[in-house]
Amino acid sequence: MNPDANFEAGFKKTVRWTLFTDGAIIILIGALGVLNPILNSPSPPTAIGLGLLVSGLNYLVPYISLKNSPIRPRWFILIGVLNAVFGVLFLARLGLILFRLPVLAGIWMIFAACARAFMAFENYRSGIKKWWMTLTVGAYFLFAAAAMMTNTADIVSIPSWSAMIVLGLFIINEGRKLI
Repeated sequence: MNPDANFEAGFKKTVRWTLFTDGAIIILIGALGVLNPILNSPSPPTAIGLGLLVSGLNYLVPYISLKNSPIRPRWFILIGVLNAVFGVLFLARLGLILFRLPVLAGIWMIFAACARAFMAFENYRSGIKKWWMTLTVGAYFLFAAAAMMTNTADIVSIPSWSAMIVLGLFIINEGRKLI
């Protein structure tokens, strides 16, 4: 992903739209969580699980479609698999056997922060000037994880869901300005 190299047609667009879609999915998860007491549907684990599964596919499909590209981002596969695995854990309720919902969501966010750190350093090595934006998003992932994991009950509080909405906005901004 060298910014001085000629990007093939659609490469920037693919990366941007992948990040835009991921941000929108995270915002939707947060909005469904905030509105859950009013709407009472779908359940938070189902909303998070479906959102993360779709988000994982959102990263994996472009990774596969860019297979012939010499500048294919490796972090697509890392973030895609991470989100898909946690999506399955939420949907199958396997993770909820071991952890409360806020703790499992926080664990996902910690792993996602580590993946964002990998993404930031890959972008730095590739010479992308705004690599620090990804590192900032990763740091906010840690903040959101702390907000999630401070819940003492099995439910996720409104400020925690709001942290997810802000996280989605950060990811969309990252997509706008990264490359």
